[in-house]
Amino acid sequence: MIRINLLPVRQIKKRVAAGKQLASFASVFFILLAILGIIGFYQSSIVNGLNKDIFVLKAEKERLQKTLDLITKLEKQKALIEKQIGIVKQLKKSSALTVHVLDEVAKQTDSERVWLKSLSQSGASLKLAAMALDNRSIAKYMDDLKESEYISNITLASSTQTGYAGRNLKSFSLTCSVSLPKPAEEKKPTETK
Repeated sequence: MIRINLLPVRQIKKRVAAGKQLASFASVFFILLAILGIIGFYQSSIVNGLNKDIFVLKAEKERLQKTLDLITKLEKQKALIEKQIGIVKQLKKSSALTVHVLDEVAKQTDSERVWLKSLSQSGASLKLAAMALDNRSIAKYMDDLKESEYISNITLASSTQTGYAGRNLKSFSLTCSVSLPKPAEEKKPTETK
């Protein structure tokens, strides 16, 4: 006897298999979505943590920037004060040098043979204008100035004969270098045997 099965068994099996596949794809899809959600949440928490760290570091930077600005301001003030101290020291040296130079010029000027007309000092340069009885007086005056430890490089800039009060005198000018003497080295006591 021939049996005919009119029930669509194959189709039902295919539908059941397709439903199982669809359910497995759906479950894999949801698992994948869950994993992606967990990863996204983890990444979001990392980003939030980093944003908090950035906020804290910015606040720390602003706090330290005030200190850094203060340090920079103090360094500028220190440099200015050091510059001013250097200027004061230079002025002290310069004024001391001028006093010594004037003293040396006064000591070396023989008032019976040489008369100063003008004296000007600019930094380490000294210019003298004077009158003398004769050329020997000029030469002796230059030699006397050479003995000074404050005056050096004495050069006769000009010398002309000039009439003054019915006498023929020599009008001359000198240029010199001036500087403070170097401190003398302490001499070691000599041993006697």
